[in-house]
Amino acid sequence: MHRIHFTTADLARVRVASTLGPMGEALFSLTTLRGRSEKTLFGAWRRRVRGALDARFAVLAAIAPARPPRFDMAILAAPGRDLAESAEAFLSSPRPAVQAELDHYAGHHARVPAALAGLVDSLAVRRELLATVEAYHHAAVGPHWTGIRAHLDAERARSGTILLDQGVDGLLSSLHPSIRWTSPTLHVRCSDHLDADLFLDGQGLLLVPSFFVRTPTVMYDATDPADCMLLYPVTVGPDQATGIWAGGASKGALANLLGRTRASVLTAIADGVVTTGALARRLDVSSAAVSQHTAVLREAGLITTRRHHSSVLHNPTQVGLTLLDRRETG
Repeated sequence: MHRIHFTTADLARVRVASTLGPMGEALFSLTTLRGRSEKTLFGAWRRRVRGALDARFAVLAAIAPARPPRFDMAILAAPGRDLAESAEAFLSSPRPAVQAELDHYAGHHARVPAALAGLVDSLAVRRELLATVEAYHHAAVGPHWTGIRAHLDAERARSGTILLDQGVDGLLSSLHPSIRWTSPTLHVRCSDHLDADLFLDGQGLLLVPSFFVRTPTVMYDATDPADCMLLYPVTVGPDQATGIWAGGASKGALANLLGRTRASVLTAIADGVVTTGALARRLDVSSAAVSQHTAVLREAGLITTRRHHSSVLHNPTQVGLTLLDRRETG
């Protein structure tokens, strides 16, 4: 049981996010992929994803071992609107923060797997791990990301309505059956079965609904436990899950309209692959070729492009999403 203790200042700083982003959900999905529960919701997805993975993805078992806790890469990657933003945060994570996460991992698993051991000092090791996680995202979560994000956005709107109508007490009392609010303490039954008291010390609490987290989870910076967030499972019905797994336009029809590579570029951008370099790696083409295709898509009004620091980021427009038979998620 985790007990999160609030002060008056903390209650005034309760926030609700839609999601930690595509990388966070990809990392959370590793536990769902390993499990066997909720077959109606995740059975078809598990079969498809398991069939697509090979030996290259063995490192994922080190991130999310069968027995919790996991290596909290999502904390280091931070909330990100897209893969590029989370990747940048992970690569620039301070050494003490990475070491603290590995120490926490080793404290419960006796050792740190070799695949993770070099993360503190080696940027190359971080890039290698990141490339594997990105590849997994493209196989497991990316094709469904627009539908997943829309579902999470709807949950945030629901939470906002409860907050307006019933206040913070009403919101904290409505999150999940495994979460109990007895002012001034939030009691959370987590999957890690650890017993802990967390004092927010005026920093407040971030509430984050998750599609793939199926048991409430408290995440916090190992160097600053007061800086924590609570992830809770979003309610998903069988019909909603079916629609999310089946979402998207016919790839063949789209390829006939735009050309195979250009259709793949547009689909990848809608899946959350937004930088020119990441698109080139996913499609196994040159960055120059990607730039040519994105220029055509931009001219046709299917994507927009903007610069962020040293990166060029592409995003689908409503017209592009409509062509893919997807909804805009803002």
